[in-house]
Amino acid sequence: MKLFNSIPNRVRVHFYTICLLLISLKLFSQEKTVVDKNQVWFGYMSSVVISQRFSLWNDFHFVPESFFVARTGLTHQTKNFSITTGYGFLLLPLSTTQTQLTRREHRPWAQLLSSSSFSKSLSFVNRVRYDARFKQVVTAEELQSGYGFTNRIRFLTGLRMNIPMAGIEKNIPFVALSNEVLLNFGKEVVNNTFDQNRIQLSLGLQKKSVQYQIGYMNRFVQTGNAQYTLNHTVLFWVIHKLSLSKIVSAHHSKDLSYDD
Repeated sequence: MKLFNSIPNRVRVHFYTICLLLISLKLFSQEKTVVDKNQVWFGYMSSVVISQRFSLWNDFHFVPESFFVARTGLTHQTKNFSITTGYGFLLLPLSTTQTQLTRREHRPWAQLLSSSSFSKSLSFVNRVRYDARFKQVVTAEELQSGYGFTNRIRFLTGLRMNIPMAGIEKNIPFVALSNEVLLNFGKEVVNNTFDQNRIQLSLGLQKKSVQYQIGYMNRFVQTGNAQYTLNHTVLFWVIHKLSLSKIVSAHHSKDLSYDD
C-alpha cells in the first residue's frame, strides 16, 4: 500500500491508460461477430457513514432483459484509499431456443479505490474490483440446483470535471468519463478471458448529498467464442450519501458515480 501510494498520480494515469489501450487493441484486432442492442440502465447507489473510517455500501441496478443487481458491503476509508468488501445477489435473464430463463448469481466481492484531484474542478479515480461469481448452472435449457464458479477482475479509470456556474453554490453540474475492462481468470476459464469493456460518458448534478446522473454507456460483452454484443445503454443513476453520525469525514465524500 505504501509503495503504491508513493507513485505520482501522473505516473498512475499513464500506466492505467497504456494497459487499457493494449487490451483494447488486442481485442479489436480479432475477427468477431457483433450484435447491436439498445438498453436502459436504472441505478441507485448509497454510502452511509457510520464512523470516521467506516461506511456501509448499498447499490441496486436494473437493466431490463439483461440483469438485476442488489449489492452491499463495508468500506474502510484511509487517507488516499478506500477498501470495500461485500456480497451481491444477481438475477440474470438467459434466452434459450425454447424459453426465457432467469438464473441466480451469488457474488462475494472486494475493491480498492483511489481518488485524487488535479484541481478544484478536475478529479481522477482508479478502481480495481474482484468478483467471485457463483452462477446457477443451466443444463439442456433447464436451471439446475448447483452453481458454477468463475473469477473476474475489473480495472476502471475515470475522470470527473465539475462545471462551476455563477449563482449556484450547492448545486454543482459535472461531466464524468470512464472506461472499465472486465477480465475472467482461473482454471475454469479457457477461451473467454475477456468478459466485457465499458465506456461511459455522463452528465450529472450534485445537490448537497445527492447526485443525479444521465449518460451513455458503450458496453461491449463477449457472449461466445468470437461472438460479442454491443450494448448501447442509456443511464439513469442516483447516488446518495448519508450519515448516521454528526461527524462526516471528508474522506467519505469521494465520488460514487463509477460504482456499478
